Amino acid sequence: MLLDAISRNAQNQQTGRSLFGAIEKDHDGGILGNLLTILGGKSKASNPKTMNGEGIVNHLLGKHQLEAAQIISQMSQLNIFKSGVLMQLIAPVIMGVVGQTRKSGGLDLGGLAKVLLGGKGQGNQNRGGSTILEKLLDRDGDGNMMDDLLNMGMKILKN
Repeated sequence: MLLDAISRNAQNQQTGRSLFGAIEKDHDGGILGNLLTILGGKSKASNPKTMNGEGIVNHLLGKHQLEAAQIISQMSQLNIFKSGVLMQLIAPVIMGVVGQTRKSGGLDLGGLAKVLLGGKGQGNQNRGGSTILEKLLDRDGDGNMMDDLLNMGMKILKN
């Protein structure tokens, strides 16, 4: 859901510029180097905005946050509160992956939008295949990143 929201933002010129600016300034992928220690509270990110999961989720989902938490709750069997917390924990990770992809590819807004859409141009829906970001987040290679993100979030919530 968060990747879909990021992709929609990237396709829109106005929200895309804002998203791209946030990625350049606050989400360069550096969080991914010591992710578990940061998410576990054992160390802090050098830029506090990098870890502002609440702000990221609010920006990406806006008034649809409750609906998203309900869907995640149904999928994960977590209560709705923990589903909301899970989204806030995962949002900085997803933004880190997006930022790292942008940085490593030297992408501008158009290039980033194309990557987020799985290499397809605006207007084309990538429903049949996975985007590059989905492939990066799919740690076990089963074609579904949701189980990997849920497992990561569940481990963090248990600490």
